[in-house]
Amino acid sequence: MRVPLNHWYPVLEPREVRGKPVTVERLGVKLVFWRSSAGVLHAQRDRCPHLGASLGTGRVVNNTLVCPFHGFAFGPDGQCVKVPALGREGRIPKGLCAETFVVREAHNLVWLWWGDAEAVADSLPFFADLADGWHHHGFSTEWPVHYTRAIENQMDIAHLPFVHHNTIGAGGRTVIEGPYVEVDDSVIRVWATARKDDGSPLRSAEELEQAARQRPPTQVLQLPGCWLLNISPAFKLFLAFVPVNERCTRYYLRSYWRFGPRWLAPLVGWLISLSNRHILSQDYAVVVTQTPANSSDARGDQLIGADRAIVQFRRVHARLLERSDTATVESTP
Repeated sequence: MRVPLNHWYPVLEPREVRGKPVTVERLGVKLVFWRSSAGVLHAQRDRCPHLGASLGTGRVVNNTLVCPFHGFAFGPDGQCVKVPALGREGRIPKGLCAETFVVREAHNLVWLWWGDAEAVADSLPFFADLADGWHHHGFSTEWPVHYTRAIENQMDIAHLPFVHHNTIGAGGRTVIEGPYVEVDDSVIRVWATARKDDGSPLRSAEELEQAARQRPPTQVLQLPGCWLLNISPAFKLFLAFVPVNERCTRYYLRSYWRFGPRWLAPLVGWLISLSNRHILSQDYAVVVTQTPANSSDARGDQLIGADRAIVQFRRVHARLLERSDTATVESTP
């Protein structure tokens, strides 16, 4: 699967990996996640380098992942440390290694580094605003869509009064002013304003820029796939778009809020998530019909001014892919 390299990708929630190895597909690759005795998380390609059996169907023994086919044991670094057929004194080839990935647990997510293991970035593409002092509640779901379409759907303002006419798009606000968009390498900030069509002229780009200086952005996208919606200073939505493969994207959606007593938080979170599920279902009915599946191939789309955020996403995403292609060529012997 072609995705930007040398980035952190949120791929799981920590609670999804407990005692047994867990096999999932992410970024078009079958991966196995497992924990050593101290609870430390590890990730490897779900393929034994010996004869290709699934390591995820094996078990964890003495801080190693044991293949169920021939009992080969692989340490957290992927190095094979035991081959029963060779005996205790047998010499294990140094090249007998399971492909291993760098992972980190933070912000109640599992992050996987996709790219050069020697170029791992220190910072994660999360949002400092959500660090402390928030109640939060969320859920996960999978859609049969490419991750580019999933991301663009959330950045598309003009669809709200039509797809969500009886929920968040109620009110007939069909005129989109701007949106005003700023881009900083792999971060896209969007200030969106929607209003009813009363016949008045749209504000100029200069007026929109000036207005944006007075408030935080409506939404922020940190590529390759972490999105924040600023509903109010006390209420925000976070979405992690996880590429499973070319035909599937996993969503991790969370609501963050700073109102109400702590004892009421579980009920508030459940009610908000119930609403979010319904709103997402409205999007689902339309997004699954979009063609081509990957928006990077949608060269025939005729975009309008209200699509400025989508235009910028496509430009930044294409630049990251080109940068990744260059890095891949340079590292190929």
